[in-house]
Amino acid sequence: MHHIEFTTPLGHMVAIADDRHLTGLYYRDQKNLPDLSTSNKATDHPVLLQTREQLEQYFAGKRQRFSLPLRVQSTEFQSEVLQQLQKVEPGRTLSYKEIAEKIGKPKSVRAVANAIARNPLIIVIPCHRVIGIKGELRGFAAGIERKKALLEQEGCKVV
Repeated sequence: MHHIEFTTPLGHMVAIADDRHLTGLYYRDQKNLPDLSTSNKATDHPVLLQTREQLEQYFAGKRQRFSLPLRVQSTEFQSEVLQQLQKVEPGRTLSYKEIAEKIGKPKSVRAVANAIARNPLIIVIPCHRVIGIKGELRGFAAGIERKKALLEQEGCKVV
């Protein structure tokens, strides 16, 4: 496992990769940041450098979608949810209920919320685009203020 740390307009981030894939992207102060003690700090890992570059473009308003090789270890259910998140267009939002309906499990709203809370690739898999049924900002592993800022970055009107 390799990692790189860098600063964004919304705080310090950590990107984690195996030899060929981005496997994690977290804010340094996020509660679900994995233990990095066995990870090699990288300065020349191509996937990690590409990740940092694409995030710089995103925050500069020059990129809305990411083209990175991803690998996520997840349950089948979480994988369905994360795949659905990747279909949400920049500047748009969906509710947790709408995500549950789109994966064909309309009564699994709470499970959808739990799967989203465990998203290991914040921003790249856009969990910030999921809101409450009435349009309110709800949970975000990196904090509601960051969620609001990311949505505003993408041109969403935030309630």
